[in-house]
Amino acid sequence: MKRKNRNYQRIIYFTVALLLFFLSAHAQLPNCSAASKFYSKDSINITTFGASTVAGIGGFSFQPGLKQNFENCYTGKIIDITNNGIPGETTTQGLTRFPKAIEGRTGFIVIDMGANDAQAIVNKKMRITDTERNMRYYIEESIKHNLIPIIGTIQFYNDKNDQFLKNCNLVVKQINTLYKKLAMDYHVYLADINQSLGRDFNLYQDMVHPNAQGYKLISFVLFDAINEAIEEKLLLIGISQNYPNPVRDNTRINFSLSQAGKVQIKLYNLLGKPVRTLVDEYQTSGFHEVNAYLGDLTAGMYIYVMQVGGQQLSKKLLLVK
Repeated sequence: MKRKNRNYQRIIYFTVALLLFFLSAHAQLPNCSAASKFYSKDSINITTFGASTVAGIGGFSFQPGLKQNFENCYTGKIIDITNNGIPGETTTQGLTRFPKAIEGRTGFIVIDMGANDAQAIVNKKMRITDTERNMRYYIEESIKHNLIPIIGTIQFYNDKNDQFLKNCNLVVKQINTLYKKLAMDYHVYLADINQSLGRDFNLYQDMVHPNAQGYKLISFVLFDAINEAIEEKLLLIGISQNYPNPVRDNTRINFSLSQAGKVQIKLYNLLGKPVRTLVDEYQTSGFHEVNAYLGDLTAGMYIYVMQVGGQQLSKKLLLVK
């Protein structure tokens, strides 16, 4: 009996260990947006530019996690991410190497820089107007070269018992306010790294640089910002397969628009008779989701058809009882 109990305990321990391994391996997978379903290009190209947070410190960086996020969601696409980070640089010092960093590049550029500016401003070696002028240059040059800028806010310093770093954090707040304003002025995208990291210094390996967990979090923040840009800038008109399919009662249909327009989505039976209008209104560009209740219809095969801007797209769904 004791032997059976020990064997039973071993099975339980093994099962729990296997479950924990599975959960740890999948707990930090990103939420895949509809952009991954409608993105038509064969590659996603991302240039990352900045100082030490971009370069990576202590063997950690966000680029591998960012690439893994995209590979997980955008299956079959080539993910190309360059690292143009130089530790210790201010936005002024980065100006001379920026043209080379973006030369021949397409797609997106992540500009995550300014923590060293905060120190220089406190030391009266720079002014925040210098940071603004430099960032405007980065943004304008990126747009001129047909890159989509993603501006990263900068994280706080761990300022515990350090008055100099407390002063730096006052400037960090000013810089991040500036970055948010610039993102609005130029209609570009903001990755609010500062908000996500907050003042959780358990995510740091030193006074300012993220540890493995911190960099992982940054990779998610950047992934979400780039996905937003893809949905708004790069998606073609498309409509997804409904989910779940087959349908018993409720189902969800996603669609994407490259520009605003009048959208009509109707459900037809196999005789070509319209049985339900799901959408009939003007919609903005980007990703949209329609939730439909079909439980009151007769079981069988149906076709839903989207009409927008002179185009017509259709897919089948199966309704079961």
